[in-house]
Amino acid sequence: METLTKSSRSFLLLFLLALISCNGAIIYEEIDLQAETEAWIVQEKRNHSFTMKDQNGISTNWVLTEEDNYYSESSGSFLLIPTHRTMREMHYQQFRSTVLGDFSINADAGFSDTNPWVSFNMPSLSFRFDAVTYKPNSLYIYSNSGESLSWNDYEEKELPFEFQIMTDYELNGQLFKEEVAVFEITARTGFLEPNTIVKFSYSKEIGLIFLELKSGIKYLRN
Repeated sequence: METLTKSSRSFLLLFLLALISCNGAIIYEEIDLQAETEAWIVQEKRNHSFTMKDQNGISTNWVLTEEDNYYSESSGSFLLIPTHRTMREMHYQQFRSTVLGDFSINADAGFSDTNPWVSFNMPSLSFRFDAVTYKPNSLYIYSNSGESLSWNDYEEKELPFEFQIMTDYELNGQLFKEEVAVFEITARTGFLEPNTIVKFSYSKEIGLIFLELKSGIKYLRN
């Protein structure tokens, strides 16, 4: 009986392999960015720059150093036989400041079983949120000393940050009618360096509009 069971399993395995081989078709899927998601990428020209000034009147200049709109490929297989291939669209921008380092934003079309998402990356901090529900997906903070703090939406633990999407958002006397992503670290940050960004606001209209460092220095966009 044991021999028969093994034979049956072998037959089933051979049948599945034959079915995949005969079919020969790899499921191909292309997922484009939704307009609402890509709208978080402000349409700029290469070498576009903007200035932010702190409360002491010291300015820092940001320059668009990289922008790319492309498709990222991922694939799957069964018993080493390719079964599907997915191409998902992404739109990426990176700005560079000689004072604060790099700030980048990436809009990702996601997969067929997920919503698209938007991610922000800057020195010592990476944050991502769902572009449909506006719920946060993940956070990763780290320091030069090697200490870090991470959070994912599947974890049942207290949020180490506050995040919301706001409309009719007013900052320094300027009103932003479209959505603004407002983020702030609320967890213990003693392990972070003074120049780590712990708060930021990003507008769909013009991009980055506010930054605050752990040291308390705040930057407003001119």
